[in-house]
Amino acid sequence: MSRNRTHERLEAGQQLYALISHCRRPQKLWKKLATGRYDWLGVRADGRFVLGQPRLAPLRRTPPEMAKADGADGSHRIEYAGPLDQQPSQRWYVTEEDARAAFDRARSEESASPFRTSGLWQVVLVVAGQPAAEQLVVYRLPKMS
Repeated sequence: MSRNRTHERLEAGQQLYALISHCRRPQKLWKKLATGRYDWLGVRADGRFVLGQPRLAPLRRTPPEMAKADGADGSHRIEYAGPLDQQPSQRWYVTEEDARAAFDRARSEESASPFRTSGLWQVVLVVAGQPAAEQLVVYRLPKMS
């Protein structure tokens, strides 16, 4: 890279990423992002995810969140994590039905991300202290008209 083309001095038309790659499967997207070497740039019209390497966005490690409903003991909860999270965050519920409803809302692609992540997260439903269901969710931004 020449002296004039650095990330510190960006110019119109300058290529920011040395490598642009694509993948179709959310599991592959998760694996690539979890390495910390890629930025997720978007989703193509054909559904393929677009990634840029090397990563330009700073790595932000945030502590896990804990939300407890009054009277909840942690046996009914959902756990969620982004690809760079070291520990999952949790939301505790009093009843199994409340936890299942929250799990269904969290994995719905129609709803906005209920979590503070980039739009990709692993959600686990825990019922009576045991994992009952798990899903990798990709929240895709609505198409602009």
